[in-house]
Amino acid sequence: MQKWKRVLVWLSRIGHCRGFGVQSPTDYRFVRYVINEHAPYYAYDDLARRLPDLDGLTRKMCKLYFRLSNHCQTASFVDVVPSDEAYRLYVKTACHKTRTIDLNPRYEVMEPIDTPFLARATCCEENMGVIRCLLEKADESSVVVVEGIKESRQAKACWKALMDAEQAMVTYDLYYCGIIITTKNRYKKNYIINF
Repeated sequence: MQKWKRVLVWLSRIGHCRGFGVQSPTDYRFVRYVINEHAPYYAYDDLARRLPDLDGLTRKMCKLYFRLSNHCQTASFVDVVPSDEAYRLYVKTACHKTRTIDLNPRYEVMEPIDTPFLARATCCEENMGVIRCLLEKADESSVVVVEGIKESRQAKACWKALMDAEQAMVTYDLYYCGIIITTKNRYKKNYIINF
């Protein structure tokens, strides 16, 4: 059933394939060579052997985190309410120097985060404060990934609020997740990407 849903989502976004409609050369490169890169990376086979039980969507998301970490050369991987060791393994394999930080949104104290960082959070009202705080701490190379942006009305409303946030200059809607980049000196731009 999940596979059919993924096919329907892909078909509904067919007009947004491989960077079609993205005018900025920087954003186009990011879409083509980070988000939608299909070439096999050096560690994919080894990671597949180490984690053989991942379902298709989880593996696809893990590969996205791998490419993001490799692209940003992240110093920190911030996992808000961590749930799966697979993501951490993919991120650390892509950039060995990455330090992992687990955050709980209930705690107000946030330890220092080295930049650039890659952050992972679920799109829900409970996490909005932490996500906004991460956006404020982000530098030009940091990336915030918000998962589950289409799972409920509340998640859609939270995603819209994050897209409208002052710090969120470039956002990518991948259906399963949203990517926020806080690049300064840019016009605000929202992209729908067929992932």
